[in-house]
Amino acid sequence: MVVAEVPKLRYAEEIDELEDFPLRQGLSWKAHKEAEFLYSIARGVMLVTGQPGSGKDLFGIGVSAMNKYFFNRRVLLDFIPKRAFGEYTLFNARVMMQEINRMAKKAGVEGIEESNDLKEKEEFVEDASKKWVEGEGEVLLKGSVLYLSELKRYCYNRNPHNPFNKFIGSICTVWRHLDLLVIGTHVQKHEIDQYSYLAYVSHWAKCSWSLSRPDTTDVRISRGAFIGASDVYNVEGKPIIIHVDGNKSRTFLDNKRFYDLYHTKSMVNLKPVLRKEI
Repeated sequence: MVVAEVPKLRYAEEIDELEDFPLRQGLSWKAHKEAEFLYSIARGVMLVTGQPGSGKDLFGIGVSAMNKYFFNRRVLLDFIPKRAFGEYTLFNARVMMQEINRMAKKAGVEGIEESNDLKEKEEFVEDASKKWVEGEGEVLLKGSVLYLSELKRYCYNRNPHNPFNKFIGSICTVWRHLDLLVIGTHVQKHEIDQYSYLAYVSHWAKCSWSLSRPDTTDVRISRGAFIGASDVYNVEGKPIIIHVDGNKSRTFLDNKRFYDLYHTKSMVNLKPVLRKEI
């Protein structure tokens, strides 16, 4: 008589909630400390704001690169980085439109992009986006980092019928299920659509160019949520303040800098002047 082996049951208390992001072995003590910070923002929908030149992209590309190296996470970008960034997946407006058109063709709907019937187009895109996220998109996005450097292009509140708005909204809806980190940057919060993006924001990062550190953005990250249709952001816990130096050589980047990963206008940086001369 052969007795089938009964699989051992696991319970929630025995599971490390961050086991989906195993840390790379052989890291230095300093790298471990940086990785610990990333654990605090491993999942969620992050809004990154700041004036032009405040270092929003520096912060976004830095977080993306560290997640890729420390946790071997797939990174999706809506722009083409420099060669030093290494492997990435392009996920911009063109790619999203290709997926929408492919879903339309699969459903037997032709010319969805050129359709003048806004209601019909909006309903189809919303339905197709949900199906994509639950199917092929789940494989692509599971455990990934999605960095949108042109958030306003997709989720502009004055153009809510934009097909990309529905597409991004469908992704943000299931970030918990997908263990996904979405990072979206724009100058001002009030121009971003409330229903497709702000309603799902779990972290708000505010960038300002440092007055005392050259080539550095000071980032204040607070965890919380926007309350209903208001502009009120309910902060949970104490905010985290970090300083991201774009000109610093990084061992895990083969001594490259964050500046070497993307095209930036911040490379030629005027060092802060702390005294006034007349």
